[in-house]
Amino acid sequence: MGIEILQECCWTWSFQALSQFWQQQYCQPKIPSSSLSILHYNIRYFYSNQADLIDMVNVFSPTIISLNELGTMVPEKTIKQLLFPYNVYLKEGTNSHGGVFLAVDKRLRCHLIEINEPNIIEVQMIVGDQQFVVASIYSPLTDRLPLATMTTLLNHSKNIIIAGDLNAKHPDWDCPQANTKGRDLSNWLMAHNLNVLNADAKTSLRSNPTIGLIISSEFPEISESQTLAYTGNDHLPTFTKFLCLNVSMDKHLVPRTFWKLYSSILTVIHDQLQADQEISINDSNITYKWFIMFEQFLAALKLRVTEWKEVKRKRPSISPSLRILLRHKHYLRNRYRHTKHEEDRLRLRSWNILVKQEFRAYKQRNWEQFISNVASPNPSTFWNTVKMLNKKESIDFSALTDGNTVHRSPDDIVKCLSHHFTERHSPPSMNMVNVHDREADELWKLYSLADKDDIKLISSQSDLQFDEQDITNTIRLLKNKNSFGFDQVSNKMVKLLPTHYHLLLAHAYNDLFRAAHWGKEWKTARTICLNKSDHPAPTANQLRPISLFPTFSKIYERLFLIRFNKWSSRMNILPAQQSGARSHQATTSRINYGGVEPVLVNVERGAPQGSCLGPVLYVISHYDLPQYFENPGYVHAYVDDIAIAYVPSIHLKSKFQVVEIEEQHYNDRLNDLRNEMNDGALKSIDYIGDNLAKYHRRYVPTIYSNLTCSLCDTTSGIAPPSTRYGMSRTRT
Repeated sequence: MGIEILQECCWTWSFQALSQFWQQQYCQPKIPSSSLSILHYNIRYFYSNQADLIDMVNVFSPTIISLNELGTMVPEKTIKQLLFPYNVYLKEGTNSHGGVFLAVDKRLRCHLIEINEPNIIEVQMIVGDQQFVVASIYSPLTDRLPLATMTTLLNHSKNIIIAGDLNAKHPDWDCPQANTKGRDLSNWLMAHNLNVLNADAKTSLRSNPTIGLIISSEFPEISESQTLAYTGNDHLPTFTKFLCLNVSMDKHLVPRTFWKLYSSILTVIHDQLQADQEISINDSNITYKWFIMFEQFLAALKLRVTEWKEVKRKRPSISPSLRILLRHKHYLRNRYRHTKHEEDRLRLRSWNILVKQEFRAYKQRNWEQFISNVASPNPSTFWNTVKMLNKKESIDFSALTDGNTVHRSPDDIVKCLSHHFTERHSPPSMNMVNVHDREADELWKLYSLADKDDIKLISSQSDLQFDEQDITNTIRLLKNKNSFGFDQVSNKMVKLLPTHYHLLLAHAYNDLFRAAHWGKEWKTARTICLNKSDHPAPTANQLRPISLFPTFSKIYERLFLIRFNKWSSRMNILPAQQSGARSHQATTSRINYGGVEPVLVNVERGAPQGSCLGPVLYVISHYDLPQYFENPGYVHAYVDDIAIAYVPSIHLKSKFQVVEIEEQHYNDRLNDLRNEMNDGALKSIDYIGDNLAKYHRRYVPTIYSNLTCSLCDTTSGIAPPSTRYGMSRTRT
């Protein structure tokens, strides 16, 4: 591969043309897809017929599995071990052999919809760009059909798939006679334009009627249904394929990138890239275009040194030695099944004991490693380990709630998000009566009308010049991540640049700083949204936007912060009570949905989450906030979080404390503070009751401010920045 890449680099093409060729020829291949399928089986006691179920899954690979009449309530853990590639959902039944089960392939995004009724389970999932509701229902012979509950399924989506043993007979699905449940079901299907897909399939060995039904909003003409020849009980399993609904196949495409080859190719072509960069010296426009070309080349080179391989479904991660032991155990088990020799049985028994011992030792080693990390004196190691205990995985959202409207299609979701973030980042309204707003507006107009040549002249005389070591240190501080923005260049790709590229980047960045040039592409971020709630249809305010900036743009910001932080430290602007977005004083610790790209959202207020410059500028703009209080030593501000604590007299009941604080002091004083500060950046100060304020066990600080309670000896102020011992219940 390396020789082929060097030959392609020796062509007469420019780097830009070569990048376009590589991106077209070596892009990620399309994932093969197969038709959505569902297997319904009235298993009639799970433990008796689980072998047939596993065989059907291995042979037909259904996307959805529906089981009725489990017999007993099978532990969910047992089924998950047998059907690892599936998300498993269970519901108990009303009789001794009832119960329903639904399994959905993990390749599909799905979530359970709670229904407080036995013998019915419902799941909502995304197939392509459509939302489907899949339900498994078992209706005992003597019970009425749950038509009311079945009707509620249509409220979640018009696309529906119902599988179940309903014990409903009707000529519409080739039953010789009809019963009451069959007539009710037929009328319900006609009222809601639903179809029985397996109308001509015999599902019972005791009689001819079709009892196990597959009901869907899809048409029978675009589906295929068949019964499978598994006779473990008197019910035949039904397998249905939806020809117009496609999902990815069992194979997964996994990239393998040869990073050493990536660095070696860059080493070889360094001189040519340096020659192109030297042409652009003292011209910021050409230098910026060189950066864009370099980004495109790095992204294309990464694709060129990447191979895509097909692998089977992902399995739990265990060591290679344990996989070898398990593989040999399976061999011995199959051998004993064929030979039935006593010698093979003893060998299998001995090997099985060995495998169990190795797994116990493996779990013990993992536990000892976990305890070692918890007991580590390094705080980062401790918190990185402990946070995994309560780490909650973000729930994928398949819809977006906007008032009384629920948007379900990707286009509608993206349009709603674009509207939300456009309003969120729109310019703030200025109150010209307010002195601070008027001065800020005048200053902004002054800078906006400044001559560009004057700005370049001042920038060229500034200390914003960096050497190779500055670039090396900045790149070293980048996290080793594979995520990227629109530039398709990840942090890892930049960290793997050969070291002699750092001098090349230093010259290029110095040219940009001399001209105060910041291109449009570097100010465009790709935004992904994470769900902060447990609801699959959250509101826009319940989403956490994460902005992915171009990597070279992040380095540009970090270089500026090197000089900016030195200036703020030299001028002693930030007080000691301000933490966050500061070195050595921090706590330990374009929108994309469904492949749909929206219009760009202009950020005219605040800064996107992910910018390292935004928090620092906010801290600088509010550096004088502690001076509002008579004793700023007890003030603590963490970036945009301001905590105000009141320590009232312990001799009064809490209701008198709350009335006094809320009615006489909170509203007037805090409203004044909010008016004087940037209301667009500082959202609000929340009123939270019965909080715990930490204080030193030997000394409770008296925090004086302009607020005094007339009913009691009450003082107010800000929680101290560094407290370690004891707690006191207060009202905040």
